[in-house]
Amino acid sequence: MGSPGYLYARLADAVSHRGTPRSVYSQDTTLSRRGLLTRADRRARELASFGVRRGELVALSMGNVVDLLVLLLAVSKLEAVAAIVDASAGDRALLALTDRLPVRLVVRRPRGQAISISPRHAAGPTTPGAVDYSEQYQVVSRRRLPSSLLSVDVLTPPDHLPRLADGTQLVLEARGIGGTLRDVVLDGPGLAAVAAGAASMLDLHEGVRLVSAQPLTVPRIFVPVVLGWLASEAQLVMADGPALPVLPPLARANDRVTVVDSVRRFTEMARKLKASGSTVALRPVLLDPTAPTKLGRVFKEAFGDPGHQLLLLEELGVLGSRALVRGATFSLVQSIAVSAGAPMETGGHEILAAPPQGVVAVPPIPETHPGAMADARYHHTGYAGRFSRAGELTEVLGRDDGLVDLDGRRACLDQIEDVLLRHRRLTWVRAFVETLPDGDPELRVEYRATGQTDVEDLEEHAIGELPPHMVPRALLRRAN
Repeated sequence: MGSPGYLYARLADAVSHRGTPRSVYSQDTTLSRRGLLTRADRRARELASFGVRRGELVALSMGNVVDLLVLLLAVSKLEAVAAIVDASAGDRALLALTDRLPVRLVVRRPRGQAISISPRHAAGPTTPGAVDYSEQYQVVSRRRLPSSLLSVDVLTPPDHLPRLADGTQLVLEARGIGGTLRDVVLDGPGLAAVAAGAASMLDLHEGVRLVSAQPLTVPRIFVPVVLGWLASEAQLVMADGPALPVLPPLARANDRVTVVDSVRRFTEMARKLKASGSTVALRPVLLDPTAPTKLGRVFKEAFGDPGHQLLLLEELGVLGSRALVRGATFSLVQSIAVSAGAPMETGGHEILAAPPQGVVAVPPIPETHPGAMADARYHHTGYAGRFSRAGELTEVLGRDDGLVDLDGRRACLDQIEDVLLRHRRLTWVRAFVETLPDGDPELRVEYRATGQTDVEDLEEHAIGELPPHMVPRALLRRAN
């Protein structure tokens, strides 16, 4: 084995040069940097015993557990490739990944307890909740990761799937126009650039406690939180649920608590605090760059800080941030430049971004799509924005390419419409997002249908065919 990958090497360097303070807090454990490395070393030996080698793809599908971080470091130490899988929709995302890329090993949180070989591939009892992979995969073994509730599926992938380029270290899913799933692949320099940008925009440093109650396996959450934490001296607090209950024990006079969450969660938290007559000192960070600035006053009253918006693109990482204050402009990551592109229907001009790292995606990103090259230097973002005469980005207005942000996940309105139109009684569908007064985006669908079509039937169809975050909150029938 050669040199470890960026993630492991970065943490090992921090231990050797800056000591080993407490670095990760969760409901069941607290680990120092050295403790993380010690666990990662053990997991790396276990993964190697399962046959994981340099350049092979390891899919990680689990919730906000410390083992996610440990396994990321272990995969990095082996110079293998980690693929972060959103487990919120069951195994749907995992199976889609195995159809796109050659996955060698899967580590996941099983729904059942016993671990055994699936009858499709060998005789014996079935595993409750076991993943039923494509016939083109051979399941070599199903085991339990020692001292954990996580299962390990060792696979032999088919030969026809595209191989990742040498040097790839991380794979993140990005949903494109039309609902196309593609994988953004990052090598060491790309990871370093993305992580440094996230850490600088979140202003992470020693003494900061970084909290996220959102799933860390969602790319839009993973990039600023996990990569930003690894590139900084901050401490990561892992919450599996609303952030408010975990905050009081964290608040110390010499610490700053930075919370990354959705507009809806922050407004709910602010209302609860106002009703109780109390405040909590924290720095809110929103993943929505279009949230109305009027929320800044509400957050200022509840948290002592007006909040900060992140401008983020899954393919390029964090591009910039802005305080949620009227008239504030977006500050950019040091190595990123933005420029105004073509006019957009949403208003303003498209925000074009030039990041320090190139973008490699499988399959390649079509021209004019978010993440693709706009010219020799800039990339499309799909966002519309307003610029000052000095060229500063003053406002992000949204996007008109059919892509929307729902609960921290990218969704495509065209795909939602196509899926709903598969219902036998629907004749016309229009999906749209309406921003509620508190800034929370709500997905709604207008439709026309034949006969006495029950809304409950349409809801069951949507729940069965769409990921949870893409299920409409309201179905509105229009006259034929």
